[in-house]
Amino acid sequence: MNYLREYFRRNASESGFSSGERAMGGMIYQRRKDRKETSGFCKGLIYNLMLLHG
Repeated sequence: MNYLREYFRRNASESGFSSGERAMGGMIYQRRKDRKETSGFCKGLIYNLMLLHG
């Protein structure tokens, strides 16, 4: 039962990541590491705000 619980939790989180990539675009076009991290954070933040206020 623990295995199934973990499996379904992981499956739900992957579905959430997938919908976020589709909504915000999956690619990050930055080259520097700090800019990639900032871009990913901003995309995630905007997506979560869209979910709250959409």
